[in-house]
Parts: sequence; structure tokens; C-alpha cells
Amino acid sequence: MRPRFPMTVLVMALGWAVGCGRSAPPAAKSVEPAKVAHHVTEESLNTITLAEEAVGRLGIRLADVELAEVQRKRTVGGEVVVPTGRTIVVSAPVAGTLSAPGGAAVPAPGSSVAAGQPLFRFEPLLSPERDVLTPAERVRVAQTRADVARAQIEAEQEVESAKVAVDAAQIAYDRAVQLLRDKAGSQRSVDEAEASLRLALAAQKTAEARFRFLSEVNLDEQAGELASRTIESPVGGILQSVEAAVGETVTAGEPLFSVVKIDRVWVRVPVYVGHFRDVDTAQAASVAEYGQEASVPPRSAKYVSAPPSANPNATTADLFYEMANDDGHLVPGQKVSVTLPVQGRARKLVVPFSAVVYDVLGGAWVYERIEDRVFVRRRVSVEYVDGANAVLAAGPAPGARVVTDGAVELFGTEFGVGH
Repeated sequence: MRPRFPMTVLVMALGWAVGCGRSAPPAAKSVEPAKVAHHVTEESLNTITLAEEAVGRLGIRLADVELAEVQRKRTVGGEVVVPTGRTIVVSAPVAGTLSAPGGAAVPAPGSSVAAGQPLFRFEPLLSPERDVLTPAERVRVAQTRADVARAQIEAEQEVESAKVAVDAAQIAYDRAVQLLRDKAGSQRSVDEAEASLRLALAAQKTAEARFRFLSEVNLDEQAGELASRTIESPVGGILQSVEAAVGETVTAGEPLFSVVKIDRVWVRVPVYVGHFRDVDTAQAASVAEYGQEASVPPRSAKYVSAPPSANPNATTADLFYEMANDDGHLVPGQKVSVTLPVQGRARKLVVPFSAVVYDVLGGAWVYERIEDRVFVRRRVSVEYVDGANAVLAAGPAPGARVVTDGAVELFGTEFGVGH
């Protein structure tokens, strides 16, 4: 039998020769995912050249970008809260039955009430059906009369105690003010004394309202009945809660409703503990409502000393500021923007706030004049607004000329929109 090795070698040789004769396929060219003819910078996109008459028609005015020394500030969020001692609870003076005031409905919680506004009609529980009282009814009359007299005496004592507390708080406040004038005290001591005085005055007003209410309660011993009367709100504010209902029989001292005075409110400001000691509490803070127009000036709030509070999960400690709320726009629980003064001063870029325009995405811009009648839109980062000026974290170089009057018109001209 012949060996097959020569034939196998011949086949392998032919395969090698054919393989060597073929050319390798060309490598595939890489395809770019996108083709950009030329890159464009923001400066070349946003350059505007105005005709000479257009400058006068748009009322263009310019101002310099300044590098000025300004008070350091930091803007954080805050929450409107009710100050301590601003909630007044009205209770039943004696046992009785409640009805609607003058046929009207009792206001719902959250309603605004005025001082002296009727909320309930109160019928005391001594209304016999006959003119001659039984011995048991006479005992009830005597007991009720004693209860009324005791409540009136206690109310009068509360008024006197409240007056003493007000006098003491006034003396402490006057002393703190005098020490501050003599440079021997601190502003914090004055603020704490003022807060104590406000709380004492509020307590005095509540005690006087309760005393007036009890003083008008009359007992007709012959007929054995107490005169019905109207229970009114002692102060104006927001009806926080209603603890009783029409037709309900209540006992003496049972809470009926509570009213919150919001003509002055506090703002609780959580501050990161690393920045807590940097806040200058001797200066007033600025409070602005979210969503309000830029033309609406912020409210001024003064630091007050309050019981310490913090949030360990958020690593924040709370500062409290007090401000007026006569218009009632601020409500408890509302979130606000608070600009806090920080100790020390720094050199920052400053431009008039009227020079800043915002796009639909919230980006801030100014228009810089680079040549006569040629303007370019520059992006800026507004750190905070201080009065009529905007303090910038980033923006054009100092000395650059930016448009103040006419910036909005330039923005409309650039994008072809009305203004």
C-alpha cells in the first residue's frame, strides 16, 4: 500500500500558494459621530451692532464694572414661624352652652379675625324655669357665684403680675440700651431684653382681656341665672384652632379657640454649623419671598435670641430673625430667601442690578460695550443683590462698560421678541 504523505503535502502547498496570492482587505475608515464645520464661541454668537439712531431710540446708558469692597453676605433658605407668646388661647369662664354668634356661622380655623369679633354666644348653665329657686338650686347659685368671684380675683392678680413683669422687662431693656450707648454692653443683650419686653407686653394684654371678660359676668341671684354674653376674639390675627362646637356644653376653663397674631413673625434660618459663627447678627438680614418681582424690595429682619435648636442630620443650627408683617403676606410655614450679613468685608465685582438680564433657563447676563455701538452679551454669576447693585461671583473684568438702561431692549432685539 502506497503512503499518502506526498499527496497531502501537495494539497497544503497549493493552499499556501493561493493564500499568498490574495491581497489583505483594506482597513475600515473611522467615521466621526458628528461633523462640525466650525466651533463658535459665545462672544461671536451674541455680538450686536446697532445703528446710530437705534442707540438713541433704545435709550442706552452705560455703567462701569467696579471691583469694590462690600459687606460679605450669604443667601440661604428660611421658614416663617410664629414667635413665642403670640398664640392666645380663649377658655370658657364658667360652665355653659355654646351657640353661633348672632345667627352667623363660627369662623373656620385659618380664617382672619379682627379684635373684638364675636366667635361664640355663651349661655351659662343656670337658667331655672321658675322664679322660686329650690334649696339645691340656691346652692348651685352660691357655688357658681363663688367660682365667678374666684376667677375674677385670679384674673385681677394676673393683670397685676403682668404689669410687674412689664415694668421689670422695661427696666432691663433701658439698662441694656444705656450700657450699649456707654460701650459697656452688646447688641445681643439689647435684642434679648427687647424680646423679653415684647413677651411681657403680650402676656399683659392677654391678662387684661381675660379680666375684662370676667368683670362683665353678672349673676342675677334672685332669678338664679347668669346673663348670656358673646365671646369675642381678644386680638386680631389668624384663627389657629377651634376646640368647641355650636351646641356643645363646656366646663369652666375648657379651651374654646386660639388666635395667632401674625403682625410680627419670626424667620427660622438653618445655617451650616461650619458657617454658623461667621454670621454677623448685629446687622439686619434681608428677607425676600420666592417668586416675587425683582422690583419689590426685600424685608428687613432683626436677629432675636430664641431657644437654641439644630438639626444634626443636616448639620445645621438655627438662627431666628423678627420682622414686621402688617400686610399679612407672610404665613407660618412659608419658605423664604434670607440674605445674611457675614463678618468681614471682601473685594467683589459690582454692577447695577438693572444691568442684569435673565434668560428662560435662569442664566444671568450683561451686555458689554466693546466698541462704539457694538455690544456683546456676557454671562455673569450673581452672588447676591445688595440694594440697587448686584455683587458678582464671576463676570466681566473691572472697568468694562455694561448697559444699564436698555439692557432688556437689547435682549429683545437680539432674540427678536417683544419687550
